[in-house]
Amino acid sequence: MVTRTDRRLLLGWMFKGLGWMLILGDRYVARYILFCYYWAKLLFGKDPISIGLFLAAVHLSILVAGLLCLIAASGLRRGTAWGHLLGILTSAILLLGFPLLTLAGGFGLYVLLGPQSSAAAAPPAIAPVPTTDYWTSKRKSKAQTFVLTILGIATWPILGWFFSYAHRVGMPVWRSGIIFWGWYSLFLLLNTSLHECGHAIVAWAAGFNVRVVSIGPFTFYRDHSRVRIRIDLTRMFETGGYMGAVPVSDEPQRLYQIAVVAAGPLTNALTCLVCLDVFFSLPGTAWQAWWWIPAMNAVFSGIYAISNLVPLGYCDGAMLFHLILGTRAGMLLLEGSRYGRMEAQATECHHRADFDKEIEIRETMLQRALELGKENSLHIVACHHSLGWAYVCAEDWPSAEFQFRKCLEFAPDLANNLMLAAGVWSGLHNVCFRRLNTAQAAAAYQSVIAIYERRKNSPEQGVATAAACGVLAGVHERAGAYAVALPIVEQGLQSLPRDSHRLPLQGHLFRTKAMCLLNLGETEAGLAAARSSADAFRSPEYPPEQRNLAWEDVADLGKQLWRTGQSALPIEFLREAIAHLESGGALPIAAQYRIQLASIFRQLGRLDDARAELPAEEAVSPARRRAFLAERAELRLAKGSADLAAADCRELLALWTADPRALPTEIASAKALFAAACLATGDPGQADSLAEAAADVLGPAAHPDTASCLITLALAREQTTGDRYGPVFAEALRLIDTASLLTAAEKARYRAAASARIESSEAAHALAADPV
Repeated sequence: MVTRTDRRLLLGWMFKGLGWMLILGDRYVARYILFCYYWAKLLFGKDPISIGLFLAAVHLSILVAGLLCLIAASGLRRGTAWGHLLGILTSAILLLGFPLLTLAGGFGLYVLLGPQSSAAAAPPAIAPVPTTDYWTSKRKSKAQTFVLTILGIATWPILGWFFSYAHRVGMPVWRSGIIFWGWYSLFLLLNTSLHECGHAIVAWAAGFNVRVVSIGPFTFYRDHSRVRIRIDLTRMFETGGYMGAVPVSDEPQRLYQIAVVAAGPLTNALTCLVCLDVFFSLPGTAWQAWWWIPAMNAVFSGIYAISNLVPLGYCDGAMLFHLILGTRAGMLLLEGSRYGRMEAQATECHHRADFDKEIEIRETMLQRALELGKENSLHIVACHHSLGWAYVCAEDWPSAEFQFRKCLEFAPDLANNLMLAAGVWSGLHNVCFRRLNTAQAAAAYQSVIAIYERRKNSPEQGVATAAACGVLAGVHERAGAYAVALPIVEQGLQSLPRDSHRLPLQGHLFRTKAMCLLNLGETEAGLAAARSSADAFRSPEYPPEQRNLAWEDVADLGKQLWRTGQSALPIEFLREAIAHLESGGALPIAAQYRIQLASIFRQLGRLDDARAELPAEEAVSPARRRAFLAERAELRLAKGSADLAAADCRELLALWTADPRALPTEIASAKALFAAACLATGDPGQADSLAEAAADVLGPAAHPDTASCLITLALAREQTTGDRYGPVFAEALRLIDTASLLTAAEKARYRAAASARIESSEAAHALAADPV
């Protein structure tokens, strides 16, 4: 779950606060919390050398303890095993800081070694294992970490040399005190800004589409035609950054990519040279009192340039090394850049609700990713994942499940990317639910919950929290855990930002809320939530290029409301959305929802309306033909056109049988419908054979279509043998009542359809026994 009540998270924030207090306020801590000056005089009297050594050791210990606190906070917030162990060590060190720091250390040891420590140290649902993806593995380079540590330590003696030089040439002494640490953080952030702006400016000059620039707690991103800023308070004292840009063409971009990567460290190097020139020019001028500004920035920019040019791990230097030499790792970088461009194209298609074109682009992306082999594993699994969700939008459930299960073959990449793992398992749960695969849906549900248990301490906020809540609440809703889903929905709604990103998330969260409330019998509140969901999707703040996607969401809202037993509102939403989708040019997806609307009218007994809504056969894409044939066959059976219905069922069965990704239950469901059509055409022998074969598959799977098979079998054998099979009818109704993946409203509709067939048989027998 996403709720953050875990004491380890509280401990992580405590360590972070203590860390910055110990580093930035070491003099205050030494004097007023640890009373070191009092103890120094008490222990050493008036011996200045001993007092000086004692205080130096104390200040060094405070700084070390502060660093340990910050590192332990990072590990605890990520739920890592090393964070747990380092937290214990840090807590033990804090015990020495009598009196106040002792309390903090005691609390840390209580949390980490207390009763819940066994749960905290329990092995994760997916054990982290080495990945075969080249650049992902480089992010954990121990050599890079060692070099960065050495450079970080070297910062202090270099700064000391500048301070000493300024004193020797007669420049004023800078007595900064505690404010030194404020300038220290600010100048680090400034040099990060220069570094990332260097990347961004050259990327823009090279014709790349700059998407995002992150500097410490600030993230600047393009929201359609506008540039927005997001501030992450959890990163307030962080000074890292990144820049994201994609090329706008598929032409070779190697030289441009080299220029973009080199721009960051070269900007820092140029800044270092300028600051050095200014520093050495200041003695004797009116500005010499400000010597510490160019001095500190010269050091920081120089360290930034060197650390980013060392070709170790995942950094600019390593990327430049491989790009310049044209190695296979460099090819992976170039392909990743092209991947970003194609991802942007696929996203544009998704926003237009052109899911068929999106699938085409994502299939191409997957093939290109596969050509680079296992060293490109992260891109491969990402392509399978996004392609799976594209198939979900097109309601091609077999293809979607195939893609999600291909993702599971990349366990190391999923283990190291929990957001991706959550997307894969939630998608798999969605697909298994739609295919009425009870056993696999239950297994996927447990996997999603396990992943979110691991992610619950992640330092997300805003859009990330709302999105996580939306996914988790949706999984609980599909699993029937409505009471569990509702508080998660409320948490997601409270986390929503105020920009246009809130609208899709708000709509989906309200939709899940509506489904839960309606299934719990709270009709008025559920309908109010459904209307709030529709209002979010209809909002004029929605970007124009995403209007089709918004109307697709309105149509899906109507489809989902039908599952809860509603009829008026689903019809209203579907009709409204279909009209806008057709006017917006999204004809294939409009046809998909016309099939759904026709099904609703048929089940309501409004056969003429159903026939009017069913799309023309030539307007149905091949991907949606199975759904079209199944609905048209049901409608023709209801209207008494049994021969035409049988022809549709024959083609439907052939399509399912030819699909290697089809489940046996899906083929059996097609046989069950074909059996009913054969019975209606007066061929009880074939109906018996088809229904028996289908029941043998559907029965063990506890599929609700088993009831239709049993009824067809009983009716067919009544016609051939004259025997009555009343108990079979009762068993068929019982199977419907025990179907675990159906809502109460769906069970009622299944029962109504089964009862109608049974009653028609009883009426026929009564008429035969007592003809008028």
